Amino acid sequence: MTSATSPTAGRIVVALAAGAFLALAAGAAPAAADPPPAGAGTTSHGFVKRGTFTAIDHPDATIVPAALPQAGTGTTGINDRGQILGAYEAKNRPGQLSHFLRDRGRYTGLEDPPGGSNADEYVDINNRGEIVGFYDDDQGVTTTGFLRTRTGRFIDIDVPGSQVTGPLKINDRRQIVGLYVDTRGLHGFRWDRGKFTTIDVRDAAATVVFGINNRGQMVGVYVDTVGAYHAFLRNPSGSVTTLPDAPGAVPTAGGTQPAAINDRGQIVGVALTADGGSRGFVYQRGAFTPIDAPHAVYTRALDINNAGQIVGDYGTKPPTGNRGPTAPRLP
Repeated sequence: MTSATSPTAGRIVVALAAGAFLALAAGAAPAAADPPPAGAGTTSHGFVKRGTFTAIDHPDATIVPAALPQAGTGTTGINDRGQILGAYEAKNRPGQLSHFLRDRGRYTGLEDPPGGSNADEYVDINNRGEIVGFYDDDQGVTTTGFLRTRTGRFIDIDVPGSQVTGPLKINDRRQIVGLYVDTRGLHGFRWDRGKFTTIDVRDAAATVVFGINNRGQMVGVYVDTVGAYHAFLRNPSGSVTTLPDAPGAVPTAGGTQPAAINDRGQIVGVALTADGGSRGFVYQRGAFTPIDAPHAVYTRALDINNAGQIVGDYGTKPPTGNRGPTAPRLP
């Protein structure tokens, strides 16, 4: 699957597609959706981590930035079977993204959704093999979400009256969460058997729901009236708890952005720092554990399964000449 060059395609790795939308709605800095400013001119690598890092680089990926601000591979979703969703810029298709499913080390390409002609993104996969994502129309005016069933059938996910609908996570109950934009601003949503529920944190200027587990717990970000970002946990009852800031996170520069929550209540995400970079984190029982890939300019933790395996991406300075590994050797 390929995506034509566009502002959307400029984020080598997908993942949280809310950055530009949050900036638009709240007038604040881009969120974790796009690689941070420090990621420009770097080579992106996906990773899976459970104790130690394992770099994931698609064999056909280019590693030297040219047509896009970044080159390389990224991974955005993982299920309990260890199937990993990702994207890369191919060596023979500069400026275009291709998406893949990695299963036991084997890469399978994913096709464009019907109507996806300008840019599309695959962002998460559940244990049933169902995938969610979104695509832009021909003119890049509207963005529509989709659900890809395990048989390859596509179902549109489109909040009525919205200009943008972006699914970001799916659980095993086929509940989908994400963001939508309408004339009133930016909102989170939950899609359940065709029914949409708006998720807005009270008194927030903008809200995005990034993750949901099988217990119905949600994590996300809201932006307050002065443009500061705050992480939150929403329980199935509807009660919302604001989470503390991760070490190094700057609320007015994107702050603490939880990307996913598993059934054990472990939360992973991204802390946006003052220098324009980012570092990943795990939040559990009130404590943060940083996730930093060795030699990385930035690191983002984007999903976690129930076994505690974490996927995401990190950026390194591109290699010089034709020598050197695609990614640094990780411990």
